[in-house]
Amino acid sequence: MAKSKSTVEVMNFSNMKNLSKEELLSRLEAINRSNAIIYFDLKGNILGVNPIFLNAMGYGEEEHQEVIGKHHSIFVCEDYAKSTEYEKFWDILRSGKYYQGEFERKKRDGSYIYLQATYNPIFDESGTINKIMKVATDITSIVKSKQQIEAINRSTACISFDKDGFILNANPLFLKTMGFGPNDKNQVIGKHHSTFVSYEYSKSDEYIKFWEALRSGKFYEGTFERRKVNNEIIYLQATYNPVFDNKGNVVEIIKFAIDITESVNNKKEVDTLTKNLQVELNNSEKLKQSIEIEKNAALNDLDTMIKKSQSELIKVIVKCALAVIIGVGVVTTCLYWMAMLTGKDTQIIGSTWSNMFSVLLTNAFSIVGTIMGIKYATQEGSKEKK
Repeated sequence: MAKSKSTVEVMNFSNMKNLSKEELLSRLEAINRSNAIIYFDLKGNILGVNPIFLNAMGYGEEEHQEVIGKHHSIFVCEDYAKSTEYEKFWDILRSGKYYQGEFERKKRDGSYIYLQATYNPIFDESGTINKIMKVATDITSIVKSKQQIEAINRSTACISFDKDGFILNANPLFLKTMGFGPNDKNQVIGKHHSTFVSYEYSKSDEYIKFWEALRSGKFYEGTFERRKVNNEIIYLQATYNPVFDNKGNVVEIIKFAIDITESVNNKKEVDTLTKNLQVELNNSEKLKQSIEIEKNAALNDLDTMIKKSQSELIKVIVKCALAVIIGVGVVTTCLYWMAMLTGKDTQIIGSTWSNMFSVLLTNAFSIVGTIMGIKYATQEGSKEKK
């Protein structure tokens, strides 16, 4: 199956007829040494093949008999072999015209190879076609490289510069990324790379050294801040790739880039939020510490106040107890003296004094119990705080 546009022309043998047989054989041998060659009859059956063709198609150089006698269709996919396009291909060759182009063919192991080839009808002395010779060159690596570049162009913004930084080419995706229209290539070709950076950066030593490094063959990759056509900031994940000639000189620089502006801006927002959150956490920690200090101070003040209140209460109780004791003593003494003065029976006085003393003793024990209870409660409270 031809992968590029094929041309069909009448082969001109006028010059070949003037050559001697020895010259013709010499030229054919030269072609045979440097190209893959295979011969077919007019039905497409293989008549002969050289080692280069066998090797290209995955056969050993001496395995001629593996292909001779088989049809050309062993080298194409099954669908194409059954197509009308394939029939027309052989009709053209049988008509005496030759066919050239890039062809996708199938190797022995089923993998595909790409050949730059010509199918050349060979005529006998009477001018009748008796066979077809195919001369081919393996261009698989070139075709795959083109396919890879096409794939890159479909998914990656690409621009090329000369070694001084002037734009040579830019693909549609790069134009779109930088804010240009798909047909605005002429607006960027010929301009300098500095059109995509800020004025301050374009005049900096860093920018000058950047291009000096590229001219020396250094490869660059990273995230780059650039300016779109409307001066809007864009961030590109990009590589700058120097291209060398056969002598090792830098002749071109190709840049592949992906727009990561959204990711960069999102990261900046996250970083800002994280920074603000950290500030708030620090402030919260300080507030927590302040509250803890104030709480401890308040507890200490409360503890001091409670202890002070307990001390004051004990003092009041003691004073009351003393007052009761003194009061009972005074009353008893007064009664005793009154009895003596009035001549009353001292036994009544003694009984009264005994009752009063009993009340006094009971009150004293009650007061002591109250004081001990307060002290015990105070001690337990102190233990719990510790």
